[in-house]
Amino acid sequence: MDTTRDLVQRHLDSFNAGDADGLLADFAPDAIWVTGDYAVPAGELRSFFEGAMRSIRPRLSLVRTIADGEAVAVEMTETWTHDDVTKRASLIAVFDLAAGRIKKAKIYREGSADA
Repeated sequence: MDTTRDLVQRHLDSFNAGDADGLLADFAPDAIWVTGDYAVPAGELRSFFEGAMRSIRPRLSLVRTIADGEAVAVEMTETWTHDDVTKRASLIAVFDLAAGRIKKAKIYREGSADA
């Protein structure tokens, strides 16, 4: 059986590879994603991630994972390119899990959620 840390690593690996199918495989069908003040509408995670992967080419580096049952906090560093300028920020992702899948993700990014 996969552990929470396995799920987190798989999530990061898929994200960094630009693999939307792999990334979405660990989300519950009705998953909620919130970053900054923006909540991704239900059913629109694919277009949200594919758009970000195309436009800003983000990459995540794991710093640490803190897991407690059906909740996990992940500290990461995100690097992305916007208008040909590479940017970097620390972030925390808090995932609520249900049946081994991500039910809700709330992203806290150092500075602003805007690129």
